[in-house]
Amino acid sequence: MSKIEWTQINSLDELISLNKDYILLFKHSPRCIVSRISLTRFELGYDKTTNISKFIFIDVIKMRPLSDEIAKVYSIYHESPQLILLKNNKVIYHTSHSDISFSKLKNHIF
Repeated sequence: MSKIEWTQINSLDELISLNKDYILLFKHSPRCIVSRISLTRFELGYDKTTNISKFIFIDVIKMRPLSDEIAKVYSIYHESPQLILLKNNKVIYHTSHSDISFSKLKNHIF
């Protein structure tokens, strides 16, 4: 069981309405073992001391149009797995695949 309370969204408008503080997006493909490993490593490294107000989980198979829209709006190439940190609706940090780690993410949260 994950220590992270993941939230799912259905639209870009929903994401934008949430985005006042740090928001973390994790784009995941349930068909991909690399995505599963990255998600597990990220969750194992989780530390409650961060200022992230929402953790958003996006299944890129079920929600591909939303995932593509996020990539377009934020000018980030779509990847999976992919981690995107937003603050005040701006990209602060993004990474993908084996570079995903909670400790690296913490370096971008002030």
